[in-house]
Amino acid sequence: MFEEHREKKAAKEHADAVVAWRARRDAQAALLDTARTSTGTGADSLLLQAGEAVFAQVTEAALVEERRGAGHYQGSSQGVSIPVASIGGRSVRYRVGANRGHYVQGTPAPTAIDHGTVYVTNRRVIFQGGAQTRECAFAKLIGFEHDDASGSTTFSVSNRQKPTTIHYGPKIAAWFDFRLDLALAHFRGTVDELIAGLQQDLDEIDRHRPPDLDQVASAPVAPPAPVEAVPPGDVAATSATPVAMAATTAGWYADPWRQAAYRWWNGARWTADLHDATPPA
Repeated sequence: MFEEHREKKAAKEHADAVVAWRARRDAQAALLDTARTSTGTGADSLLLQAGEAVFAQVTEAALVEERRGAGHYQGSSQGVSIPVASIGGRSVRYRVGANRGHYVQGTPAPTAIDHGTVYVTNRRVIFQGGAQTRECAFAKLIGFEHDDASGSTTFSVSNRQKPTTIHYGPKIAAWFDFRLDLALAHFRGTVDELIAGLQQDLDEIDRHRPPDLDQVASAPVAPPAPVEAVPPGDVAATSATPVAMAATTAGWYADPWRQAAYRWWNGARWTADLHDATPPA
């Protein structure tokens, strides 16, 4: 009964690992395909320059700038009030004294000053709103910074004193980051380098593909060691172990000391690394 439960648990963990790996690989493969095939599109509501193409278009984006909140007067006053006349039965007084205080400006805070559409082309980033318009030309781009947690990107350009921040939301943050990288690669002429980097990432994902469940189950099992051969808990410290291993390739194998389901064989000796469920790739 326990062995059956263990097998079901291992099968579920293996299935979850395969699903997670497949989702990650499919997403990376989609990025690679886009980088290889996308050359941008046109835009009906934007006048493009010769050779300019749109690589990203986001509606309902916000233009964010720092704005000061309400200020306040801080301090006190002192003096005397002297009655000088009476009009309609009401006393008119003259105040003599001085104010001891100053006006404190409000704290600057990021504020959405307009909403509209942001375009990312192979030449520039444009925000087009109802009241504001901003253009960040790549030729004058000093740098940019993504904030994926909030879903915004801040651009610094040489022809504008204040940076320009575009907010588009965290749900599309990764998509926007990639589209901006792709547009910049077309501007700089480094598309081949971008594709090579994406391919390397995909190859790395493929190298960590979870093994098939039947391959794990049929992994070679080393014969159990004599109890006195290796003191419990001291496997890693033993430079040589009398336990014979038919396979010399490093990997997870059934634990000959039965302290766990699997133990790591580093190609020369057993280590103290244990695993009870399906071993990771």
